Amino acid sequence: RKFGSHRFLHLNISKKVWKGDVIDIIDRHKDRPLWVCGRRYGFLWCKATKSPQCYVFFAEVGIGIEKDEEITSDKVREWCAPPKFNCDLSIGKEQKRIKLSFSKTTPSGTLPKNCLEVVPDIRCSKDLVMTDGCGLISQDGLDFVWRSCMKYIQSREAEYAEKQNTKVPSQCDKTLCDNDIDGDGDGCEENSDNGLSENNSCPYTSFQGRIGGFKGMWVLDDRLDDGIKVVCRDSQKKINFPMRSLMSFSDDCKETGVDVVDADYDSFYDTVDVCSWDKHSKEGRLSRRIIQILEYRGVDVDFFRKCADDGTKWLCRLHEDSNSLLEYISKRHMEMTKRHSNNNSDIFHDNILFRMASAKMDINEPIYAQKILQLVKKEADTMREKGRYPLRKCKQMRLIPDHTQILKEGEAFIAVGYPNGKTDQKNVEKYDYIVTLRSPAYFGGDLLKLKLVNKRTLRSRCVDLEKSKGVPSVNKICSLYDGPYNDPFRFFDGLHTGLVINSRGERSAADMMSGGDYDGDEAWVCWDKQLCRLVQDHPAQDTSTNEFIVKKSHHEKVLASRVSLKQRAEFALHYRYHQTQLGKLSTALDSAMDQFGVDSPESIAVATQAFLQVDHPYKLCEMKQDHYCELMEVFHTSPHWRGEQVTCRSYVSEKVLGVLYDYVQGKIDSLVTVCNDPEKRNTRLNPHIMSIINTARQKGLNDFVIERKLSQLQTKMKSAINEFYSEYKKLRATLKDDNEYTEGIMKEWMKYQHYKWRKELIDSEDGEDAKNLASAILYEETWRKSIESSFQGEYKVSSSCVSDRLFATSVLF
Repeated sequence: RKFGSHRFLHLNISKKVWKGDVIDIIDRHKDRPLWVCGRRYGFLWCKATKSPQCYVFFAEVGIGIEKDEEITSDKVREWCAPPKFNCDLSIGKEQKRIKLSFSKTTPSGTLPKNCLEVVPDIRCSKDLVMTDGCGLISQDGLDFVWRSCMKYIQSREAEYAEKQNTKVPSQCDKTLCDNDIDGDGDGCEENSDNGLSENNSCPYTSFQGRIGGFKGMWVLDDRLDDGIKVVCRDSQKKINFPMRSLMSFSDDCKETGVDVVDADYDSFYDTVDVCSWDKHSKEGRLSRRIIQILEYRGVDVDFFRKCADDGTKWLCRLHEDSNSLLEYISKRHMEMTKRHSNNNSDIFHDNILFRMASAKMDINEPIYAQKILQLVKKEADTMREKGRYPLRKCKQMRLIPDHTQILKEGEAFIAVGYPNGKTDQKNVEKYDYIVTLRSPAYFGGDLLKLKLVNKRTLRSRCVDLEKSKGVPSVNKICSLYDGPYNDPFRFFDGLHTGLVINSRGERSAADMMSGGDYDGDEAWVCWDKQLCRLVQDHPAQDTSTNEFIVKKSHHEKVLASRVSLKQRAEFALHYRYHQTQLGKLSTALDSAMDQFGVDSPESIAVATQAFLQVDHPYKLCEMKQDHYCELMEVFHTSPHWRGEQVTCRSYVSEKVLGVLYDYVQGKIDSLVTVCNDPEKRNTRLNPHIMSIINTARQKGLNDFVIERKLSQLQTKMKSAINEFYSEYKKLRATLKDDNEYTEGIMKEWMKYQHYKWRKELIDSEDGEDAKNLASAILYEETWRKSIESSFQGEYKVSSSCVSDRLFATSVLF
């Protein structure tokens, strides 16, 4: 937004490209600069940990850039990380800090002067940070950010509508379009079910984003009374910017001897950039790693079977209840359209199925039943291969530290309200314990079991503290707490949604969950009584030992101000295998946990390397030689529940994931048996399709031309079906192996067949009536062949080419 998005050129470079060529593109000599489309580009920064890597170049001069707008990429890099205020910034830290400037956010207002204060983090007795990444904000401050965010989104929509010469949506429509700003870390989306309230107050109580050089979460604290007040923790400060909103900035500069001038300041440094609002908690589901750890912690297979039953109940409903089917397909169709999926084949088949459901076809009609079966099998396979079984009383929630320290060690508080005022708070507070886990998880101790505290207990504790004068005076550490009220309960009572974890003890609970923090991390949370009762206690993995300490290399510690472009390129290239290594370690950990156990020495060896690979991507963490020999089998074999055929490189697992995989397969097989029941296959054709044919046959009794036309159409359709099936058999014979590659080829071939046969058999007819008659006869002949032939599924497929034509005119049904 500072320089204009049109000046940034993103170049994705595969890891297969020779390093020398990459360096040559970046480190250009002055006599041969990089010119693209009339603009000279200089290298700025690299999204090094992505795959493929993305190298960002900046347009310094050229077409469309005014003289006073010309600036070098080096100056832009200095604006992103000012060396004047960050003299000790290393290239490793600069790489991370500039990344903040390229994250997808929504600008949400420029903070006024002296409204932001930095305070120390809460620390434990071992001096470990307990509030890492989470600050506080007043209600007026939150409302200001919210209104500014909405104004930006609405102005952008209005500008887009003007360019497209379309009508700007009404305020009611914009309420539905603009208010969903949950981007899950990928920027604010403009969809929502909640509009701006009449007084323009923020319907949420926290947001993730960045403010100048600070990043993380900011949570509403009603103890910060009137006015725009923002409290940042020391742990949130990632880089120094000249900020007018920062109360201590002038004093900090005097202490360090830095001379600040007006030209150093920039309103962009004081802008609040919102990444996502808290909204309401998402429904939680199981996953493969969660199931593995829960099994290790004492949860039996019968509990998981119930979850699998809940996840497959809809399989039966799809064939028993047309309304349930239409509801499910409609929802799926909307999600596919909203996501703009890159899989055109999926969208193609979903569109046909959606039209069939909307037309209220007989659910036992052969073609329709076949497509439903394909959908069910695909959804069931996805669920069991990823272990995404539903679980009651389960949410995906943001982690928030207890800034009041009212919660005791091992305790937690859940807020489950919604922006529209509804809440499940009373229902949740009936339970005594929760189990929670952050992804990715690596060790058996990453799953925490915490005691759940309700509002009544919190209120009682606050009253007792007030009576004993035990409430800590927060204004001693933060001058923004200048109001007469310092009731800690206000922090909990004003919170809409989130998992608040105690900030007492010897280690942060978020850190216990595979090294998490509070800068926007989410956790899987479940308060189901049966599950909590089954989960056994287990100590968290100690990540402070020597095995988890990685010394930074000399290259990472070099000052950013002293590196050349060639060194920057070499530094970025060191990350190019990071994602590949992560994938290998994740797959190996799945197999190690399945073969040897979750906390076996073999699994811990792999898990440690995976844990370090995430936190230290510069250093490719590899297995030590003594472990590698022992784990050769893990790296080259995998359990069958990963979706691979059982071969010499895979095996049938007897663990819970393997049992569930086979259990769901049995349900799929039983459904296939029902669908292939002869009584189902002999279901009569759609009445309206038959009425089109019968009407034409009735006319043919008295008209020889019509009778001959019908006979020609039947012969033409039979010939087309035989030709289709002949080509189908040839293709299947060529593609002997069943894998994702051959499946993709078959889908594309079928898509081509759809358009080919529609054009030759349907669109070639003159007039709507003739096209409808041709469609109906092709449909009838396809159905007849599917009944007569032993290759029912193959012939059924060919009829999909007419479905688009049949459903284009609603009167056909």
